[in-house]
Amino acid sequence: MTREPFLRTRIGRMALLAMLALDVFVVPMLISLQVLTPRVGDVVFAVTMIVAITSFGTGKGRRWVLAVALAAFAVQFLRLAPHGRAIVLADASLSALAMGTFAAMVLVDAIRSDPMPDRLIDVILAYVLVGAMFAFVYEIVDVAVPGALLLDGHSMGISDYVYFSFTTMTSVGYGDALPMHPVSRTVAMGEALTGQLYVAVLIARFASSNVRRSAGHPDGA
Repeated sequence: MTREPFLRTRIGRMALLAMLALDVFVVPMLISLQVLTPRVGDVVFAVTMIVAITSFGTGKGRRWVLAVALAAFAVQFLRLAPHGRAIVLADASLSALAMGTFAAMVLVDAIRSDPMPDRLIDVILAYVLVGAMFAFVYEIVDVAVPGALLLDGHSMGISDYVYFSFTTMTSVGYGDALPMHPVSRTVAMGEALTGQLYVAVLIARFASSNVRRSAGHPDGA
């Protein structure tokens, strides 16, 4: 019996990918340039959660996604009012959990026998989700232990966490952003390893699937 994909449609995949690209790459940059306020960033993230909830649909296994996404969505509005460090930590923690959950479910779809265009979208989507998850983890560490991460010797902001996350995952390592605490160093090592294994494992999986398909066997047999 063929299991229904977690992401229901290709349009849902593309919509979620577009919102993530906006939320992860564009909005933080505009906030850093003071073109947008952090409150606008909170609203955009809330919209991203709505798109994710819609894209993943309903049914068995999706209730967890719904609960996590709704919790992350709700905490965003708590940040619209005056708040302390506890709210920031709760927001970053729930956001990291949401991104990680979404990434896991997308990867389940990616290794199935979906049409190749959907697989490619899933691979890109999961990669962005993992990078976003680690960005929130860095925010958790840096807020809990101020100075755990430094950029050119100064404290980091929201766009800096994204920058550090994706340069670490891609093993670019420009050297301007540094983990200064044992916990942040451990997270950075884990992300660098994740980035390398992600590519290696998926290439091996897809190559194996193509070999089975060429031999006339169904994918996953």
